[in-house]
Amino acid sequence: MTPEQAKEVLLLFRPGTADAEDPQVEEAMEVARRDPELGRWFEQHRAFQTAMRLKLRQIQAPEHLKLALLAEHKIIQPQIWCQRPVLWAAAAIAVILIGISSLWLRPVVPDRFANFRDRMVSLALREYRMDVITKDMRVLRQSLAAKGAPANYELSRGLAKLQLTGGAALTWRSHPVSMVCLDRGDKQMLFLFVMKQAAVKDPPSNLPEIGKANDLLTASWTRGDDAYLLLGPQEADFVGKYLPAQPQ
Repeated sequence: MTPEQAKEVLLLFRPGTADAEDPQVEEAMEVARRDPELGRWFEQHRAFQTAMRLKLRQIQAPEHLKLALLAEHKIIQPQIWCQRPVLWAAAAIAVILIGISSLWLRPVVPDRFANFRDRMVSLALREYRMDVITKDMRVLRQSLAAKGAPANYELSRGLAKLQLTGGAALTWRSHPVSMVCLDRGDKQMLFLFVMKQAAVKDPPSNLPEIGKANDLLTASWTRGDDAYLLLGPQEADFVGKYLPAQPQ
């Protein structure tokens, strides 16, 4: 996980909650401990969240306002408010504080395809573990289906020619993901990740989109209900060799 990816995860962290028990948060916090700049930012983030939480808990609604809300049919005369400018000010301050805090505390949800791609790239570069080691695609599909991961994925002609080494059922934001590991033939691996396109707000189009992430080439596309992400080392004619034909 890169410092940028760790910061994205830590933006969702709230002190005093069960967030610290999340495996992704634990990994991101470990990155922050090793990265001085990220560590300083995280300390400021935690201090701000703690301070805002304390301030919000200290806000008390005016007593007569609470009673008015509880009394469904009670008619409140406008002149009562006019005679109590201090209560007007207190209510206004409370509204402003709540409005500001809602903007500051609004979580940045990492639910874009770019977030998914960055997470899978991090996994492929750092370490990957196969649930099933097999050269038989049928065996892998059965294993993935049993774990609720997409198993009816389509392989392009180029990918189908490569030697399968195995795969794994993963999760991303509680969504099942299939990882298919393919041997390029020169001790270099290609990773195909498949999940339902409904898992992200901006799934890729039917036309493959090419990019780069760290030392890997990336390609993403959609077929049917599934979104695909292919990762592999830089290679001449990567597109022509491995990507699916464009739909007619």
